[in-house]
Amino acid sequence: MSIQSEQDFFKFEELCKDFYLKPEETFKIDDILHQYFLNPNFLIEYKQILSFTKNSYVVAQVIRGLIKCVTSFWTGLTPNQKSDMKSNIWLYIESVQPLEQFALSLVFKLYSRVLKFSWTEENNKKNIIVSVKNLMGKSIEHHCTGLKILKDIISEFNEYIGEHLTVLQHRNISISLRDNILLDIFCISLESLNYALANSMDDKFGSIRELALDLSYSCLSFDFIKTTSIDSSEEILTVQIPSQWKTTFDENNPLELFFKIYKQYHSTKSLECILQIVSIRRSFFTTEDERVKFLTSIVQYTTEVLKLNIGFNEPNNHLVFSRVIERLKTNYHLNNLVTVAGYIDWISNLSTFTIDTLKNPQFSPNSIYFLLTLWAKLVSSIIYVKGDPSKTYLEKYSPIIMESFINSKIDNSYSDEEDEHLMDYEKMVEILEGIPHLGRITYQATCRQIILLLDTISAKFLNESNPTQLELYERQCAWLVYIIGCLILGRTSINSSEEHDKIDGELSVRVFILIGYNDKKLSTETNNQYQYRTSRISLELSFIYFMQNFRRIYIGENSISSSKIYQRISELSGPTDHTSVLFSIVQKIGFNFKYWAENDEIIKKSLDMFWESVNGHSTSKMLIDNKITKDILKTHSSQVFPFLEKNSNPRNRTSLYKTIGKLLFTDENMGFFDEFIAPFDDTIKYLLNISTPEQFRTEDIKRKVIGLLRDLRGIITSANSKRSYLLFFEWIHTNFSEVLIKIINVWVDSPEVTTSLLKFISEFVFNRQSRLIFDSSSANGFIIFRDTSKILVSYASLILKANISKQDLYKYKIKGIQTSMLLFTRCLVGGYCNFGVFELYGDKSFTSAIDFIFQLCLSVSLDELMSFPKASKSYITMLEALCLGHSVSVIQLNQQYFVHIMKSLHRCLDSQDVTMSSSSCTSIEKIITICYYQMKKKNSQCLQAIHQNFFSNTNILYEIIDKIISIIIYEDNFNQFMFSKLLLTCIIFHQDTFTTLKQKYIHTFNPQCPEKVEKAFVQLMENTLDNLETKNKDKFTSNVSIFRKEMKLISSSTGRYL
Repeated sequence: MSIQSEQDFFKFEELCKDFYLKPEETFKIDDILHQYFLNPNFLIEYKQILSFTKNSYVVAQVIRGLIKCVTSFWTGLTPNQKSDMKSNIWLYIESVQPLEQFALSLVFKLYSRVLKFSWTEENNKKNIIVSVKNLMGKSIEHHCTGLKILKDIISEFNEYIGEHLTVLQHRNISISLRDNILLDIFCISLESLNYALANSMDDKFGSIRELALDLSYSCLSFDFIKTTSIDSSEEILTVQIPSQWKTTFDENNPLELFFKIYKQYHSTKSLECILQIVSIRRSFFTTEDERVKFLTSIVQYTTEVLKLNIGFNEPNNHLVFSRVIERLKTNYHLNNLVTVAGYIDWISNLSTFTIDTLKNPQFSPNSIYFLLTLWAKLVSSIIYVKGDPSKTYLEKYSPIIMESFINSKIDNSYSDEEDEHLMDYEKMVEILEGIPHLGRITYQATCRQIILLLDTISAKFLNESNPTQLELYERQCAWLVYIIGCLILGRTSINSSEEHDKIDGELSVRVFILIGYNDKKLSTETNNQYQYRTSRISLELSFIYFMQNFRRIYIGENSISSSKIYQRISELSGPTDHTSVLFSIVQKIGFNFKYWAENDEIIKKSLDMFWESVNGHSTSKMLIDNKITKDILKTHSSQVFPFLEKNSNPRNRTSLYKTIGKLLFTDENMGFFDEFIAPFDDTIKYLLNISTPEQFRTEDIKRKVIGLLRDLRGIITSANSKRSYLLFFEWIHTNFSEVLIKIINVWVDSPEVTTSLLKFISEFVFNRQSRLIFDSSSANGFIIFRDTSKILVSYASLILKANISKQDLYKYKIKGIQTSMLLFTRCLVGGYCNFGVFELYGDKSFTSAIDFIFQLCLSVSLDELMSFPKASKSYITMLEALCLGHSVSVIQLNQQYFVHIMKSLHRCLDSQDVTMSSSSCTSIEKIITICYYQMKKKNSQCLQAIHQNFFSNTNILYEIIDKIISIIIYEDNFNQFMFSKLLLTCIIFHQDTFTTLKQKYIHTFNPQCPEKVEKAFVQLMENTLDNLETKNKDKFTSNVSIFRKEMKLISSSTGRYL
């Protein structure tokens, strides 16, 4: 589609407007607009449209189309088109069009992307700085535009967008920006801030100030050493600013500038810039005096803010300031802090600030987390302080902080919002991480406070019937139990003593009594309303947290037999030892299974605790041979575990039977196997006896099938010995493939069923701990793979026929493909089946499995498959297993499969995931090595396949060698020996391809000095022989080191980044 007339333009304008104003038609309109963007004339028409229209909707769509064109087809554009677009968009930016912000943002993004993609051709990298400075000098509006475009450039260069660029090229372009202009951009941001402050009386300069702060933050938060993963969301705790920035910091003192702005305008962004500066690596300051001066400045500035409470009425400021203070301790030792002038004033004001924060519920829980983390770090560092530890004043302030924290949680429990905090179990555990350090510094005082509160509140709780008051007491008890649990977890060999163990006993006995009273009260309630009361759920989660921590510290492997805790518990509640406590915990788990069956969180945490108790070395011995275990093994239906029917999360079934399986597959209990497995046997027979697909396809049968598969998966996961696996195999193999194929045929369109089925098989064929080892006279290994192949082929043949939309692609297809690849890989590497036997006896099981696996892989695009991390990892792992163990089979695959495999491995050579990169490298080397040796044989059956797959697709080898050389020259994080071996293997296998590629590098790598490039390639092959012996590979690896060094020097001499 094209715009040839005014009428065409109005039609286009209407579509652009509707795209934003009619959300229900967005996808339909996008498809129509896409036809405009794909038209070759669009790269000419966009200039006329932009010069003609002032409509933001139209501009946004035109620019969006250009962004798509640039991103997807950059390599297809001519140099003139690239240069033309870059200059036209810059002129458009300079004109400062009156557009909506969403349209302007897209214009900046387009220019930044074009600049990035053309960066390697830029002879003078500082041209953009000159252009922006000229733009900013025209007016306040132009100044703001310049700041925005610079921020967008940094963002664009920091991102990995553009498929024509490898990860390595993205990184090197970003590093080039850092080395050439990032400091200039930072200086512009500082100059703009000073300019705005000098004109602070004029409101127009407020925009410059805010935009300059944004730009400063972008500079300071830049990924300077490019170690952050593409998908990583983790915060960089140490800012690796280059040493070349030191002069700018000395001359401009940005720390003082940002604090000045914060004090004057209470700007959150200025605090975020301060956070980045506080995080600067200590080695940035070359002498100890400079470090002390810098630290003193931070302490003085933060003390002033703390004293005057500057800007803390704004919650975001409070949070970021808390992070600044916490980061200060992360980067500097307590020894450094206590020697700084003003430390005493600083720690005093910090204590007041923390207490005020704890008392005031308006502040974010994240603020509390950072402050508690700070105090915990300070307290835990006392033992490393040189000289008198009292100079830290932590023993004076820490107990007050701890007392204030406990009181604040009790006082704030009146608010319903507190339930949100208590219900977030993981967040709770995170917040409480620092409490043990604070609480144990004066443990007796902390204990007295907790006991007084818990005794008072629990007495009220047990006698209360008013729902509103009950919720209050439940919240308060939950907080106290959480605190007790984390204090017990904080017991270490350093801070423990007999006196502290007795205190733990005082606290623990009260919690165990509270648990007993609470369960008794709950079991007598006539309705189930308690299950929906968040405060009661929170209390149960706190009990689980406490019991988990008590078990870890005082029961089993890590417990200390001489501990005084049980002596104190016995004095308070009767004779007790670690065995009786463990059984009371198990009984509590059973109680939760019965009375909290519908609550997924409580069931999941209870199952985790059950598993850890059964899986522990010492605790498992206590549980294996007792009446409770025997009863479970004999009867484990939904009558015993109601959550099997009532709980909506089927994963919990797998967890339960994994734990029960651990108890079953022991010498003491394996005799119960037949009795234990009988209900599953009945279910399988029942499913096989259903005669028609219509009868099989009911919701009741579906639940039964999913339950069966998840239960069996849990059981087989725990069958970790040869004996236990054989016991399970002999029971199931008779009906194994028949029942599973029947399930697939009926439920192939239900991912809940197929995922459960494929994951069960994946576990069943997994040779975990060498459990699938059979006698030499046994055919079991072949039977397992033959049946697995039947199921895999049945699933693949049906799912390939299914019509699945893009939106449902992962759920309905890719997830199944991923699991299929995983189970096939486990078969390949299991070592229990000689796959050559299948071909020898004309059995198609192995070849059919390979065929359908690759049909599945080819049924989705490589981009779609690789966009899901789990799927991509399973895929490359499967290819590695095939290439290493079945190289000849891979070489003899049809051309479509073989080319797809090599393209996939080529794509992952420079993956940021080192495992995937290494697997790809190893796989390619193995295939080419086999081809090399097969070519030397006169009568090799592989010759035809090699000629068909390799020599008729010469670009495969060309692209592989090209990428390897690029990785060797520029990549820092790679296995040099592995890639050197691969490169040598490729060269020796087909020297003509290497020669062609060498000529390309000689003429294009650095046109100014081709003779140096040629010399580097000559050195690369120096003293290298025409063989793949280890000695030859070692010599070549040494040559690669020299080659890498020389090529880097040649590259840096022109500033070229391939």
